[in-house]
Amino acid sequence: MILSLNEVNKDDRGLLGHCGIICAGCDWHTNESSDAAKTVIQIWEGHNLADVAMLKGLNSQDVLATIKTLKMYVETGSCPGCHKKEGGFICSIGRCVKEKGYWTCAECKDYNPESIYPCPHTDTTSFPGLPSRSEFSALACKRYNSNTIDNLKRCREIGYPAFINEIKEKVGNGWRTWQVISNEMVASKGA
Repeated sequence: MILSLNEVNKDDRGLLGHCGIICAGCDWHTNESSDAAKTVIQIWEGHNLADVAMLKGLNSQDVLATIKTLKMYVETGSCPGCHKKEGGFICSIGRCVKEKGYWTCAECKDYNPESIYPCPHTDTTSFPGLPSRSEFSALACKRYNSNTIDNLKRCREIGYPAFINEIKEKVGNGWRTWQVISNEMVASKGA
C-alpha cells in the first residue's frame, strides 16, 4: 500500500510518532499522568503529609522532594506528538521523516520491518550531535518492545486512515502506550 502524509488529517498527525509509537495512548499526550500528579499533590499538601510522614514510615524530606518533582512534571505540560512538535528536541528519525515529507518511517522505501535494524541509515553526518536513525530506531524498538515495528507494518497493510481509526478505537477501549514499554532503563543507557 502506498502511504502519504496527505491522507492524514492535520488534527490526527499527533496520534502516531514517526517511529511508530502510538502517541494517542501516551500519558504525556493525554495528560492522564499529569492529572494524577495534580491529584496526588492536592491530597498530600492538603493532608500536610510531610508533617505526619513518620506515622507511615516515610521521611518528610522525601515527601517534599516528591511533591516538588510532581509539580515540575505537571509544569512540563502535554506532548502534542512528534509530528506536531515545534522546536525543542526532535530525534534524527523525526528530522529525517520531516525532511522527506513523510508522517512515519513506514513511507520510506529503505525501512525494513523484517530486519533486526529496520532503519538501515547509520549515518550521523546528516544530523550532527544526534545518534543515527538506525540507533534511534533500535532504541525505540527496544523501549517499546517492537510495538513500533508492528504499528508501522500495520500502516503499510491497511493505510493511515484505517490505522488511525484502529488507534482511536484501541485507546478508547483503554489501551495505553505504557502497556508496551520495557521495564529496562533503555533511554538512559542509549541504544
